Amino acid sequence: MTVAMIAIATMTLVAGMVDDLRSRKVHNALVLSLFAMVTAANFYFRGFDGLMTGGMAMILALIITIPLFALRILGGGDVKLFGVFALAVDPTSMFWTLVYSIIWGAAFGLTRAALQNQLSILVRNTVRAASRQKLQTQEIHKIPYTFALLLGWFTQLTLMRAGGFL
Repeated sequence: MTVAMIAIATMTLVAGMVDDLRSRKVHNALVLSLFAMVTAANFYFRGFDGLMTGGMAMILALIITIPLFALRILGGGDVKLFGVFALAVDPTSMFWTLVYSIIWGAAFGLTRAALQNQLSILVRNTVRAASRQKLQTQEIHKIPYTFALLLGWFTQLTLMRAGGFL
């Protein structure tokens, strides 16, 4: 993966995170403009083969994250943003970034619930979600997941740089 594409992938997640933190959603206009920019940059820096690799990573990202959206683990904007991010990287980096972001997201969710003395509510919601029971909207714990995606990406980059197995 080239330094330019690492920068593009990082900028994609940063832009999504800023939008998410400002408005609590990732807007479609941002996702579409990032998609056009990442596609052009991917072709420019990695050529047709790189575009195909990124396309495969994007398709795999959507295949993995759409069920997470259906289970209400991820929001729709997070899924779309992650798909565009995946276009800038390879399938392995996409997969491990998602795994690390899930770990970061769980850590954030548990920390937030603990700080708000709501761990029992979080456990109850988790049990209800696992058994496919309806959750009351005011009881759902939501965090800006784009920050967890960015930290997952930074974790993947750090492990790649350190020569780790991933």
